[in-house]
Amino acid sequence: MNKMNGGWMKVIFCGVLVAMQAGCMTWSGDVAKYRQVLDGSQAATQPNYKADEPLSLSRALEMASADNESIASRGESYVQALAEKMRQAGTFLPTVTLAPSYSSSHNAHQTSVPLNASATGSLSQVSSIEAADYTAKERAQELLNERESILLQVAQAYYSVLTYERQAEVYENSVKVKTEKVRDQQERLGLGKGRALDLAQSQAELAGTRVTLTQTRTNAANARSALARLMGVRAVSGPLVDGLALPTDIPGLELWQTRGEASRSDLRGAVLARAVARANLDAAILQYYPSFTVNFSYLLHSDPTSMQSWTNVLSANLPLFSALAIEADVRKSRSYCRQAELVESQTRRQVVDEVNQNYQNLRSSQQNIADLKIQVEAAQRAADLAEQAYELGSVANLDRLIQQDNLLTAQVNLLSQQLGEKQYYLALLRSAGEMATALRKPH
Repeated sequence: MNKMNGGWMKVIFCGVLVAMQAGCMTWSGDVAKYRQVLDGSQAATQPNYKADEPLSLSRALEMASADNESIASRGESYVQALAEKMRQAGTFLPTVTLAPSYSSSHNAHQTSVPLNASATGSLSQVSSIEAADYTAKERAQELLNERESILLQVAQAYYSVLTYERQAEVYENSVKVKTEKVRDQQERLGLGKGRALDLAQSQAELAGTRVTLTQTRTNAANARSALARLMGVRAVSGPLVDGLALPTDIPGLELWQTRGEASRSDLRGAVLARAVARANLDAAILQYYPSFTVNFSYLLHSDPTSMQSWTNVLSANLPLFSALAIEADVRKSRSYCRQAELVESQTRRQVVDEVNQNYQNLRSSQQNIADLKIQVEAAQRAADLAEQAYELGSVANLDRLIQQDNLLTAQVNLLSQQLGEKQYYLALLRSAGEMATALRKPH
């Protein structure tokens, strides 16, 4: 009997060790679980990156997707939902405990090693498990939606850098031209062929352009800092290589709306949240039904030997009066259901609205680019004519400066609109829930 009991103890001890090892394996695989939601079967790795090397948009997006705290935090929420799902599923499994005891008195010693098992089951638990499953799926959609948002922020920061730096190039060229104009007028004034007023006007124009150039450079540096933060690196100091080519044939608005309603992760999450609320309502209602409990105890060892080696108890619980607790749970759960329906409806409207706005912004940007090209050509001709007229003495210096300023403004506006078009297209992808597709394209 003692040998048999010793064998049971070894089996139980080994089982505990196996369970602990399995738990450790589960912990180490938690990150892999939410990375699989993001990456599928091909796990993403953090690419090697040096701050001064060229950077494409696709690589910036890839790095942010692989290592971003906001995305990882949402991933941990998904892991927590999986753990809760596991806990709910475990309510149908028996709990087994080993409760050894030892007592002594002045003339007796008693040792007892009982093995206890208990299990409780109810229809309410079934709905709770279903709710936990829907919650885990909802968290997965929230994880995907967070990545979509982060990727859009990366693209916006990327093109902000390009916009400011290309604007700075325009201003730098303007500063060079205006500096030469000031030098020329200083020489004219020294020869008695110029006016002090013209020189002062040119100097003021040059100083204003330098101020704008300094601010634009500061904006570019700040945008690079934001891009580095989103990518998870200390600095981005290398050139940005923009290889994004927009499709020549962009689908119509209705198709984008359909794609948004089908693909937006936050809308899918709202649908799943409504399913969670419904399952929780079912669980609350099913509390009125009886639950059953099974308790089993087996005496592995007893000293002195007991005549009773095992016991088994089956009990049922039928709620007759719950002090309004169940009624309150049902009422609250119904309210959650209605609230979840409202959130889903609101999210659906928001998706359609974002698609509409980004689509209109894209179309407007394309039209503006065509008009701004005409404006730049006209401003260039006007500036050239004003320069010739000034040399001939038929117009004042102020008229020439006005035409140069108009040309500079038109050039900057065209450049901003051309890069803005790409941002509007990427925002349209985000509003349709397809921003992650940019990860699979070379830019």
